[in-house]
Amino acid sequence: MPLRRHYAAQCIFYSSNCRQALYGIHRPHPAFPASAIYSSRFKSDVAIPHNVQRPATVSSDVVKSTSLSPAAALNPPHSTLPPPLSLPQWEPNLPKLDLLKFYYRTGKAYLSFYKSGIKAVWANYKSLRQLRTRIPSGRSAEQALRDGYLTRGEYHLIRRTRSDISRIPLFGVVLLICGEFTPFVVLFLGLSGAVPKTCHVPKQVDGAREKLEARRRDSFRQGTITGNNSTDVGDITKLPKSILAHVGKSLGLYSSLWDRIGVMPTPFLSWRMRKVVEKIDADDFALERDGGIEHLSDEESKRAAEERGLDVLGKPTSEVRAALNHWLDARKQSSIFHLLSTRPSAWPRPQGEHLIEKRKV
Repeated sequence: MPLRRHYAAQCIFYSSNCRQALYGIHRPHPAFPASAIYSSRFKSDVAIPHNVQRPATVSSDVVKSTSLSPAAALNPPHSTLPPPLSLPQWEPNLPKLDLLKFYYRTGKAYLSFYKSGIKAVWANYKSLRQLRTRIPSGRSAEQALRDGYLTRGEYHLIRRTRSDISRIPLFGVVLLICGEFTPFVVLFLGLSGAVPKTCHVPKQVDGAREKLEARRRDSFRQGTITGNNSTDVGDITKLPKSILAHVGKSLGLYSSLWDRIGVMPTPFLSWRMRKVVEKIDADDFALERDGGIEHLSDEESKRAAEERGLDVLGKPTSEVRAALNHWLDARKQSSIFHLLSTRPSAWPRPQGEHLIEKRKV
C-alpha cells in the first residue's frame, strides 16, 4: 500500500508542476536559427494565418545541416512509447502458495511498469521544456515544425507529452485506489483514455486497435463515402454530416456511445476534425522534409498509419510503409478529407505504379 501511494503521489506531483510550463509562453532561443523549408509537394489543407511571418524559403540542405540522421529527426524518443513489460510465466496446476507468489510477482511487475511509464512522462516533460525555449511566442507546434524550429520527432514529443500530462491526475487516483489491479480495472471499465500512453500495456494497445479497426470497417460497410476533393480545413463546417460522422468513426474522434443514442456531437466533432487535419498536414510535410517513410521505426510507422485511418493489425511493416507512401503520393492530387473518407484502393495513383494491393472494404 505505501508503494502504491508513492506512485500515485508521483503522478499528481508531476501533473501540478508540468501544466504551467507546457502551455506557458517562453522566450525564443537566440542561438537557434529560424531556418525553414516549405514544400509545395502537397495540396495543403491548412490555411496559414496571415499574421504569422514565415522565414524565406531555403533549400532542404539547410534543414539537414542540423547533423541529425533521418531516423533521429523523424522518430521521437523511445520514452514516448510504453516501456517493456516483463510478466512471470504462468504454469498450470500451481500449488496455492506458488499461485499467491505468482500473483504477487505479476502485480509487482505491473507496478514497476507503471513507475517506468510515469518516469518517462517526467523525462519527456523536461525535454519539452527545453524545446519550448526554441519556439517563438505565439507560434503553435505545427507552425514551429514548418518553420524549421522543430524536427518531426521533437514535434511528436511535444504532442504526446501534452496528452500524457493531461491524463496523469485521474490515472494517479485510479492507481492509488486499485494498485496492482489497475490494468484489470482499466480494461474492464474501458478507462484507456485516462491512462498516459507511456503506461499502456500491450493488451491495451492491441485492444484499442481492434476496436477502432472494427468500427472503421462497420462505417465503410454502410457505404463508401467520397469526400470532396476540393474541401480544405476552412470549409469543414460545410462538410455533410455523413462524411463528418464517417471520418470521425474511422479515426475514433468520438465515443461509440453517441452512435448508440443516435446523436452526433457535431460542434465538438468539427473542432476535433480541424485539429486532426492540421496535425496530419504538418506531419505530412515533416515526413517528406526529414527523410521519408523508410526511416520511420516499425512502431512509428504504425502510429503514423493509424492517424491517417489505415489498418495496421496483422500487417507487416513493409505493407504499412507502402500504404503511407501511397498516402503521401496521393496528397499531391487530393485533399486530406478525400483520403480520410475513402479506402486506399480509391486514392489516385501515379501512372504505371502499383503501390499497394487493392483492399476489400
